Amino acid sequence: MASKSEIMGLKFTPTTHHAPYPAIDVKPGSLPSPFNVCIAGASRDIGANIAYSFAIAGATAIGICAPPAEIDVSPIPSKLQELNPSTRLIYLPCDVTLPSEVEEFSSKIRNALGHIDVLVYNAGYFGPWETRTASTPHDFTTAMSVNCTGLYLFTHFMLPLLQKSAYGAGAVVSICSTGMHATGGPGTNTAYGISKLAQCRFIEMLAATEPDTFTAAVNPGNVKTAMGKVIPQELFNALPDDPRLCGSFLVWLVRERRMWLSGRYLSSNWDVDELMSKEAEVVEHNKLKMRMVW
Repeated sequence: MASKSEIMGLKFTPTTHHAPYPAIDVKPGSLPSPFNVCIAGASRDIGANIAYSFAIAGATAIGICAPPAEIDVSPIPSKLQELNPSTRLIYLPCDVTLPSEVEEFSSKIRNALGHIDVLVYNAGYFGPWETRTASTPHDFTTAMSVNCTGLYLFTHFMLPLLQKSAYGAGAVVSICSTGMHATGGPGTNTAYGISKLAQCRFIEMLAATEPDTFTAAVNPGNVKTAMGKVIPQELFNALPDDPRLCGSFLVWLVRERRMWLSGRYLSSNWDVDELMSKEAEVVEHNKLKMRMVW
């Protein structure tokens, strides 16, 4: 029987990391110019650090949406000004589950920037800690709406802006979770896991239908976040990963066109040099995609 580590791909590269390291350290000016980034769902924690990484790397503009109450208390505007005063920030409210609001947000980004080069879908809903089926129908439908439908809506309305990118047809990255691999055991969250698995399949299908657009579903690591505080305290305290890890990994991932990785599940914890050494293996056996075991 496969171990939990094997099922979740935790050791796909023999070396793993819990914080940024030299190969993915974000260097000022490492992105081409102009370079516009859009992050759906960022006000703190992982989303904020994704924005910080792209700002340090020299993003021309960063468009972000979040709930109004979160925007009001977010450290992002002041921190971006400190990290890179030349990066333009467009920070707008948006309900990621409503087509009309996502369309309006996309229209404002189009009018302000003309195009985007990377769309990062980071909006997420975990819900209460659970061990079997979703605690309430509301939790299940909310998780599916935020984690899955929202990804579709942003891709649908942002794809024309991505296709105007000077660097291929842009990139769509969905922030997923190792929770998508779990089917039981303590703490298995049915709604969250299913919705994250759907994200991964959507990324695969998008790669097939829009082959010029780079796509990836990226595990950000096990990070202490406000959303994760519903888990037992001892487990929360043991989460080992730096919130900067995912942002550093994403900048590395999209600053060059690595199309052999498109449409695949990736983890911020994996060592990128060892991942690159596996190109022939990944391509030949079509690894890092969801398949039925026959």
